[in-house]
Amino acid sequence: MVGVDISYISGFFDGEGAIHVTVAPGSSLLTLRVTMCQKSIEVLRAIRSALMLLGIYSAISKYASGMYTLAIIRIDDVVRFLRSVQSVVKKRQVRAALDYLEGRVTGNSLLRVLEEEHVRHRRKTSPLRILGPRFPLTRTRALEISAIESGEARIAGNRRAFQSRLRRRMLSLPPRFGTNDIQRIIGVSKPRAQVIGILMEREGLVKSHFERVPPRFRKKVFERL
Repeated sequence: MVGVDISYISGFFDGEGAIHVTVAPGSSLLTLRVTMCQKSIEVLRAIRSALMLLGIYSAISKYASGMYTLAIIRIDDVVRFLRSVQSVVKKRQVRAALDYLEGRVTGNSLLRVLEEEHVRHRRKTSPLRILGPRFPLTRTRALEISAIESGEARIAGNRRAFQSRLRRRMLSLPPRFGTNDIQRIIGVSKPRAQVIGILMEREGLVKSHFERVPPRFRKKVFERL
């Protein structure tokens, strides 16, 4: 097939394409992808090849209905496509999607535009009715919050793993034990055994006191709580 350039792709997108909006459960971040459907796989292959020349990766899938769908999924490819496409019918949708992906408008603003386009019969679905107006953040801010929450979750997970490991070590020791017991049973150096004892006490797993050892020494003893 010849003559497939960005002008052809733009017209094809206006007629057979769509911008889909989804969201992961509990997320405040909207995910966008671009699709174009056609019964002829050759047409989509030609479009895919032309997109590749623009540095845009896409994939083709076949559905049970016999239709083929070309999908642009990776965020960098979606942004590159929206910047390149010369849409007429879906021009407002393209601009709103690009504004959201580049952090200029909130998710709710994007959804309102898509709802208006749905009312004007320029798109088949209304993501606003499906998802609701619960995306008051820009994509940039949503990504920042997601990164913070991910970091906090990772820290909390590491702490739980640390506490669990410390508890297992404590349970491998007698009900009353000293630093030498930690060193011998767990198999660590004496300085490390001292640190482990301090950590167990700090985490509220044991309590400690000193016992006098004749003639003039003291021995630290730990007891499970």
